[in-house]
Amino acid sequence: MKIDSRNNINFGAYHFARCQNLNINIHKISNNSDIKALQKFCDTVDFNELMPDLTRNNADRWHEMLELVTDSAKNPGNVTYVETINNKICGIVSYFPNPTTFIDCICTIPVNIGEKVKLAGKALFCQVFSDFEKYNGSKIKLKAITNGPYDTVNKYKELGFKETHNVTSTYSEMEVNKHVVKNELQRLKNIVGYNEVEPENINLDEMF
Repeated sequence: MKIDSRNNINFGAYHFARCQNLNINIHKISNNSDIKALQKFCDTVDFNELMPDLTRNNADRWHEMLELVTDSAKNPGNVTYVETINNKICGIVSYFPNPTTFIDCICTIPVNIGEKVKLAGKALFCQVFSDFEKYNGSKIKLKAITNGPYDTVNKYKELGFKETHNVTSTYSEMEVNKHVVKNELQRLKNIVGYNEVEPENINLDEMF
C-alpha cells in the first residue's frame, strides 16, 4: 500500500479467499502500509451514523472494538484479515497464531445504514479456523465483550466456544478445542461457501 502526494491510498492486501454464498472476499494484510490504511479507515467509521437505532454508548463501544482490532493488527506476530462485500470493508480479525491461539479481536462493520452484514462474523471465523487447522493448533481463546450492543457470548457458543472461569464486568473469556474446530470448520465452509484462492495483490483504495 502506498500513499502518494495527493493522499490517495493504494491498499495492497492479498486477496486470500472468497465466500461465494455471501459475496464476501477475504484479504490478508501484508505490510505496515496496509496497517496504516486500516487506521485511516478506522478513523472514518461512525457507528452512530451506521446504526442509528443504537444508543450512543453502544455505538461508542462498537467503535472501541474497531480501534482494538486495528491496534492488534500492529502486533508483529499477528495475522490480520479484512473482509469486504461489494468492495466495502465489512469485518476485520486479528489473532496470534500459536498452538494456543488467541484472537485479539474480531469486529464486523455495517456497510448500509441500519443493517449488519449477514454472517460477516462467521466468514471471519471460518478463515481463522482454516488457518488453525493448517498449523495444527490445540485450542483457540478469545474475550467476548459483555457490555456491548449485542450478545457475543451466545454467538461464540454457537461456534463451539465455552466460557472459562475468567469473567469480568466487561468480558468473558472463552475457548474452543481443536476437535470442535474441525467439525465447526466444515459446517462454516458449507454455510458461507468458503474457497481459498491463489493469493494476489489487489488495490482496495476505493474503500477509503
